Amino acid sequence: MVTAILSIDKQVAAMKATWPLFAARRINRRAQSARWVGSVRPRYVSYLLEIRYGLGSFPEVRVLSPELIRLPGNSEGQLPHVYPPAEDPTLCLFDPREREWSPAMTIASTTVPWSLDWLVCYELWLMTERWTGGGRHAGSESAEATETMQ
Repeated sequence: MVTAILSIDKQVAAMKATWPLFAARRINRRAQSARWVGSVRPRYVSYLLEIRYGLGSFPEVRVLSPELIRLPGNSEGQLPHVYPPAEDPTLCLFDPREREWSPAMTIASTTVPWSLDWLVCYELWLMTERWTGGGRHAGSESAEATETMQ
């Protein structure tokens, strides 16, 4: 079964309807790309997120503020479940190898809620030093394969 890829206009409309506080900062219809910035408060802290998306690629989510805290020496990495570079990490929200996200899905119904879930897990990780969000851990063969795909 082939599902239709959603256009940038449909992604923008879904974000506006579902997450009106996420401002579309840059929409490029020719390049079929968009960038949103918005604030969320999953539990204890408010975070300013940036979501970048180009048709045919995976959505990328970065925390613009506050700066994510790292725990050097942590067994799961100083900042688990992110893609490099270390100074500007992208959140690891899904496994591309398992096709957990496709361009037929809306960013509003997947990427933003997954970002909130990641942030809750991050806040808990800061308290317990254990990542409870599941997923493939850095250093495993499957994680390295996943990282090279994105």
